[in-house]
Amino acid sequence: MRESLQEGLGQRWRALLADGRGHVFQTWEWNDAWMRTIGERQGVLPRVVELTDADGTLMALWPLGIYRRCGLRVLAFLGDVVSDYRAPVFGATFPHNVSAGSFEALWASCLGRIRGVDLVDLTRMPVDIDGIANPMAALRDAAHTENAYAVDLPETPAAYFAGRPSKLMADTRRQARRLAELGQVAITPQQQSAADWNAAFAAMVEQKSRRWQETDSRDLFAEPGYLQFYKELGKTFGDTAQVSLCNLWVGEVITATQWGMIFRGRYYWILPTYLAGEWGKYSCGRILLQHMIEWAIGQKLRVFDLTVGDEAYKKDWATSVLRLHGWRRAMTLRGRVFLGYLRLKQAARSSAFVRRVWTGLRKFRNRP
Repeated sequence: MRESLQEGLGQRWRALLADGRGHVFQTWEWNDAWMRTIGERQGVLPRVVELTDADGTLMALWPLGIYRRCGLRVLAFLGDVVSDYRAPVFGATFPHNVSAGSFEALWASCLGRIRGVDLVDLTRMPVDIDGIANPMAALRDAAHTENAYAVDLPETPAAYFAGRPSKLMADTRRQARRLAELGQVAITPQQQSAADWNAAFAAMVEQKSRRWQETDSRDLFAEPGYLQFYKELGKTFGDTAQVSLCNLWVGEVITATQWGMIFRGRYYWILPTYLAGEWGKYSCGRILLQHMIEWAIGQKLRVFDLTVGDEAYKKDWATSVLRLHGWRRAMTLRGRVFLGYLRLKQAARSSAFVRRVWTGLRKFRNRP
């Protein structure tokens, strides 16, 4: 077990994933950038568990860390909110057919090596990774908590769009015609210069922050480290992955943007956003999404990953659903008390009466 992301870990991590399984969120570059820009600021203590065979060959790696939350020491995956999928890195030599009982014992042994933890809280664990079952999502007491959506890309755009709702496609074409009446419409799938990149990035930040604030969500870009994290990734990956910053222009105005990643034939749609106000009625974000799916097909990518979240638009465009599981375990008395509180809170939320009261309180709070 390592308590630092240094000490030569990067080389071992990259070699493991080169022949193994994982999403872009499990790469060394993603986690190292997060730790340097965000994790260290938040006081996260890395706890990276390595599994080796009898010859010392690395078979799997758990990128974990101890966070301070609600006065507790919480063990969770590194990356926190910036990572849509959270999982170990399983190398090619890790046995796919390990029994549930054997894996439970292995995981218990991993936890036994980490001291000073009140609660283990693992979230957004995909049920499979590259088509292979993820044993972490099958742990005893693991539960389905969220969904992610994706498009399995066919050979041609026509083959894909033929399966989309006809009303959706007709309305998107209508909105594109309306936009064209306002100015020349152009899609930029990749930025060609540093100046273009900076302009697109600034537009994305402004639009996304405004959208988070409008929806009463956490504005990550107002917090220390997050802007630096997304900027840093553009310099970090080299040939292993590629940052994608695309936008939709109408005349001289950037009306929609998206910051994403391309990794192993998969396009990750991570930070999409668009202009509000008068532009909101033109479905600029949807038009950009359609064009980027077409672009991904033209690039011979395998999957267009809409990532985590049950937003209605994802269900319109997706052809597959990825279930994400969570797993919690209290390690101390304080952890057990807090876990009991969380379960009570969840039970209350499931009550129809409590939901009505909560909705009423929120409406009252938001009154002018």
